[in-house]
Amino acid sequence: MTTNPWARVRSLLAAAGSLTLIAAACAPSSEPQESVVEVVEPTGTPVTPSVTPSTSPSATSSEPVADPEPAAATEDEATAPAEAEPGSADAIDPHADAPLGYAAMNGGTSGGFGGDTVTELVLSEYRDWSGAPTPGQALHQALQEHRKAADGAGLVVYVDVTVTRDQVDAEDLVLKDVSHVSLLGVGDSGELDGIGIGISRSHDIVLRNLTIHHVSEGQGDAVGVAGASTNVWIDHNTFFSEIDGVDKDFYDGLVDIKQNTEYVTVSWNEFHSHWKASLVGHEDNAATAPDGITFHHNRFSDINSRTPLIRAADVHMLNNVFEDIHGSAINARIGARVLVEGNHFDNVGSGGTDRETGHVSGPVGWWYGGDETGHWNLVDNAYVDSPHEHLESTTDFTVPYAYEAQSPEEALAAVEAHAGSGVIDVTSR
Repeated sequence: MTTNPWARVRSLLAAAGSLTLIAAACAPSSEPQESVVEVVEPTGTPVTPSVTPSTSPSATSSEPVADPEPAAATEDEATAPAEAEPGSADAIDPHADAPLGYAAMNGGTSGGFGGDTVTELVLSEYRDWSGAPTPGQALHQALQEHRKAADGAGLVVYVDVTVTRDQVDAEDLVLKDVSHVSLLGVGDSGELDGIGIGISRSHDIVLRNLTIHHVSEGQGDAVGVAGASTNVWIDHNTFFSEIDGVDKDFYDGLVDIKQNTEYVTVSWNEFHSHWKASLVGHEDNAATAPDGITFHHNRFSDINSRTPLIRAADVHMLNNVFEDIHGSAINARIGARVLVEGNHFDNVGSGGTDRETGHVSGPVGWWYGGDETGHWNLVDNAYVDSPHEHLESTTDFTVPYAYEAQSPEEALAAVEAHAGSGVIDVTSR
């Protein structure tokens, strides 16, 4: 990972009265049948071009019932095309140090390096800058201390050890009422075992290259973003628990985004071995829904449902890979608008019919209750052994930023090579 040398100079200027500075440089539910990939264009609505110019609860299976009536298309207006600005983040780069998508809007997302002054800490050297007895407690204290920092201050913590639940005298590691924070795993050593990260009422937050797993206490999420937080980038992490031998409600979500949070990008992550992977919106109330979320180049595998479940938000599902999803995948409710583009679905969905909504459980739909369906624009997706013949677009929604979409086959190769933790180069010196 390339860091900002000027940020290190600023950190030296900020040493007095701050924290001590450390100089820093799936097992499937059934065996898939042999099949040919079928790339399906949407029907009933216009196809969005692959390059879009910039203009600025429970997931239990249902008993089969009668086939659903086809969903009626909406009349949403597409975003008008415009020329992309020079230098815009419109290319796919798994090693980029800035986000693509919604987190690139609203001033962008730089994390700790976006601060006017930057404090950098190496977690394994916690005894040098903290009186805490464990690295977990030291990290907790550093995040709490940052709440008292001057406006514009940035904090970067290089996580190069394992933090366990018993190291921390708190339910979760919490970033609350803070700005400009990065938690960066180093190599393949940045691990949170049994403890999650909560983000609330915060701005400009980056979580990269971490492995977070088996979180069953506290809020129960590996990462929970809430409280009208803005500009959050969750990139190149690995999230998992277990799905065999545990109740569907034993673990909560892997990444849940709630309560009016906006401008979030979730990219190049591995989600696996879990019942209910991700929420975008926690209740059937559009007034509290998050908005402006991009999921791109993530792999979801050996998961039952919620990849993700979306309520009322505008979401871009771009070039993700879905493998062995046992129940249902992208679940759109309460007027959500989802651009589902360039994704690769393999052995996704039970194929049963939801008895509450009448939708076939598969790659995209509306399942497990909710007062109103959401809407989806399907563009250039590939389906292998996944029920999809019934699918058609129900909106022409597009997104207001520049990007370059890959084909589903290109996305599959890119995700297999570059998703998850331990891939990008994050080092401290």
